[in-house]
Amino acid sequence: MKVFKLEVMNAVLRKSLAPNLLKDRLRAILSYLTAIEELDLDAAAALFLVEQDTGKLVRTITLGQAENHRPNCDQVFFGRCYCGMAARTKKLQFVAAGNNDHSPSHGHYCVPMSVDGSLIGVITLFTPQFHAYSELTADILIMAAEIIGTLIDNRKMDLQLIALVNDLRASIGALREEKDFSESIIQGLQHGLVITDEQGTIQKCNGAAKSIFDWFGEGLEGASLETVIGQTNSEQILSRSACRTLAEESELTVKTADGSQMVLRCSAIARSLSGKGDVGHIISLTDISEWRHVRKEMEKMNRLSTIAEIASAVAHEVRNPLAGIKIMAQSIEENSGMTDERIECSRRIIRQVDRLNELLTDFFSYARPVAPKKRQTALTEILSEIKPLISGKLVKQRIRLVENFPDDLPEVIADPNQLQQVFLNLFLNAIDAIRQEGLIEINARILKSHELPLFCKAHHLLQRDIPYVMLHFRDNGAGMSPGATERVFEPFYTTKTNGSGLGMSIVYRTLRENDAIITVSSAEGKGTTFTLFFKTG
Repeated sequence: MKVFKLEVMNAVLRKSLAPNLLKDRLRAILSYLTAIEELDLDAAAALFLVEQDTGKLVRTITLGQAENHRPNCDQVFFGRCYCGMAARTKKLQFVAAGNNDHSPSHGHYCVPMSVDGSLIGVITLFTPQFHAYSELTADILIMAAEIIGTLIDNRKMDLQLIALVNDLRASIGALREEKDFSESIIQGLQHGLVITDEQGTIQKCNGAAKSIFDWFGEGLEGASLETVIGQTNSEQILSRSACRTLAEESELTVKTADGSQMVLRCSAIARSLSGKGDVGHIISLTDISEWRHVRKEMEKMNRLSTIAEIASAVAHEVRNPLAGIKIMAQSIEENSGMTDERIECSRRIIRQVDRLNELLTDFFSYARPVAPKKRQTALTEILSEIKPLISGKLVKQRIRLVENFPDDLPEVIADPNQLQQVFLNLFLNAIDAIRQEGLIEINARILKSHELPLFCKAHHLLQRDIPYVMLHFRDNGAGMSPGATERVFEPFYTTKTNGSGLGMSIVYRTLRENDAIITVSSAEGKGTTFTLFFKTG
């Protein structure tokens, strides 16, 4: 008998493991059980599953004549009829033929399916009219119900796992979309964003930050903040972040790889994670070097414009009285009865009046510059017109002039007459700075397209989409102090004992009128270099 039971259970297990759909496997198991002669069963069966929401048994699979079962048996409440009793008691129920109301011609076994005490459903197997309750049949059906219940429960777990995996995939997809969205916002920011750990090591940064610190390239992530912006600046930012003073912005001066200086506006806040507290710092950076330079240039232009208006008014008011003084001095000189001493005095008055008139002429040149007549012109032709005017001074003071102009240097757009005045001023200043035995060197070349962004970063008035000719006018004279270099283009500022302080101011304003730019670098005892940028055609 045990061998028989074992053979039946092995057959049921094999059918439960077949590579078929669950319903097909369940049908195969029920068909196999009803076909076993020793069990004395009809070829009819039904399988009911528990509906969790309603607490009812719902007919899921039918076999044989059970397919014609009454409609009111499609759903069975716990405790009603024998299927409901089996569900409520979780014990096998048997009814013989003639002892049940709805099927007097046959009996049936109602076998509950449970897993770990949790009801899965009920299997109903029909019996012939004269079938008597059998312990063998009951034992085999109970064991088969356990296998079927486990099979159904595992399938539910598989479905739950699949649903869980699908939900997890959807969550991961949503998180990935959220991450991509956040990343696109961060990368689209116009200001730099840097995320560091608590020690100040950069863990992540956006494209704007990489652009600000472009000399680090891809090595920015992983570098320490101290290496990038300096120890003092790093300590200041991290301490402000620790104090959570986000609203307080500060300006930092950072030295770049090429030795130039960059001004950054920054703010910082501590980075926190739930349950972990502060884990690092979030730093916002904006390069305001260009804005500071442009603002400085605008302030300079406004200051120069105000001074120009004052100079124009003063020059106009002074010129008329000077003309009267000169006329009276000439009249006194023509008086034949005067002594030589008085004649000399009148001549001195006339010379001083002429000198004041020259100064007033400079005032007018600065205050009311003539509108430039810009056209294509070659820098070499401009210099060839200037050299005869200063060649005598160069020879006399033993100053050597070196020029380096490439053959393919394009023409520039400017007023040639006004450029002659500019270069004449530069030559005279260089000669005065050298005094004796020195060198004036002029180099010019066109700025190539890949160089322009770098120069635009250093010289913020340059435009990125316009070709320029760059000219260096260098002397090895006495040079200037940093303070003098800063003020060299200011009107009325001069280091000379007999200068008006308007020469370089006129140069600066004339070049700006011609859409050109001039910058200066100098060191005491090492000479001065003026760099000029001209637009080309």
